[in-house]
Amino acid sequence: METSFTNLDGFEYPAYKIKRYISNLELFTLLLTDGSIVHYIAPDENLFKSWLISNNIPDVREQEYISAGILS
Repeated sequence: METSFTNLDGFEYPAYKIKRYISNLELFTLLLTDGSIVHYIAPDENLFKSWLISNNIPDVREQEYISAGILS
């Protein structure tokens, strides 16, 4: 199934430019597809995280747990 990326109002980058992310409360650190790292303080962290998830952008922490065999 092909992913259809979306944009989020008020956020500068389209979803297709984000490779992965890690977050701590409202602070998100994003790795962009061009190798740049962006720090973003989300006004609504739940909404922003839901947007990332809906666009299939991986959370670094979850990837580490899967690699370690903690999550399947």
